[in-house]
Amino acid sequence: MKRSLSIFSLLFMTIMALTIFVTPGWAWSGKLAWTYDTQSPISSSISVAGGLVLAGDSAGALHAIYVASGQRAWVHNGTSSIVGQPTVSGESVIIAQAEGTITALSLSNGKVLWRYSPPDYASETLMDGASVGDGKVFFSKGDGKMTALSEANGKPLWTYDTGQELRNAPYFSNGFIFLGEQRGLFSAINPETGKRDWGGGAGGPINTPMTEEGNVYFSSWDGSVHSVKIQGIIPQWKANVGDPVTTRPCVEGDKVFVGTAKGKVVALSKDNGGILWTFETGGGTVVGTPVAAEGLVFVGGGQGTLFALDGNSGAARFTFSTGGGINGTPAFAGGVLFLGSADGKIYAIR
Repeated sequence: MKRSLSIFSLLFMTIMALTIFVTPGWAWSGKLAWTYDTQSPISSSISVAGGLVLAGDSAGALHAIYVASGQRAWVHNGTSSIVGQPTVSGESVIIAQAEGTITALSLSNGKVLWRYSPPDYASETLMDGASVGDGKVFFSKGDGKMTALSEANGKPLWTYDTGQELRNAPYFSNGFIFLGEQRGLFSAINPETGKRDWGGGAGGPINTPMTEEGNVYFSSWDGSVHSVKIQGIIPQWKANVGDPVTTRPCVEGDKVFVGTAKGKVVALSKDNGGILWTFETGGGTVVGTPVAAEGLVFVGGGQGTLFALDGNSGAARFTFSTGGGINGTPAFAGGVLFLGSADGKIYAIR
């Protein structure tokens, strides 16, 4: 009997050890795999597609880097800072530049497929990237207009005029273009007509919304985070995190994560908006949206430090310092975190 109990105990301990080993969050080790130097501050968020890491810099270059080796695949040289996130659609990648140019490139070799050049550079400054859907490319301009281009050839199709400055990228999902406006208005726009179908509001500028499982989530500089059911336009909850929210929401599992102007990362319940935990980065404004993967939440602090937080508790599990501010959203793919910094480098961390 004692021998049987001993064997059972050994098996139990083995199973527990294996469980701990594969628990999400610990599969990622935080080891630097490679570094790629662009020679200019990284100004965009990161995208990963087709075995390539895509990142834009302040000199206007889009860098395509092989995921496995960190070696350059190709570089496209533009005319001004690349803003927002490079958007991959099929075999092409679409980028937005600060002076208003939208360019579609071949994902495989960087060849220009088409280019939209704004007629009036003075009024068409872009602060964020583009979104693709319904055969169209959507982007917001500094003069308050959102434009739809043909994804096939870059020809303008329609323009939606808010009458106010726009700073955030639109987001296509569930058959709508979701737009957060500086005047505190949230809009769901018909992609065929360019007309506003429905929306909501907040007490301050609204960041780029996101959707998940039939709900749209949006956050505002008034400190609020909202959840609205798309079908029927039914408000689910509204929460206030106490600080201006500077990032779009990230939804993962049963939680919603946002960053604030005072350097905080906040986790809220997806069910009711209750605040679950708050983490202080100790730096400036959190600019890049938190990224959740493998039980961790990755976020860049304004002082140039990457934090990997436990998704359940908010405790810091890992930090990595770069030589400059982290102004874009990282990407996580294939068990690797890809991070861009104002020090001009792209880091791959396993």
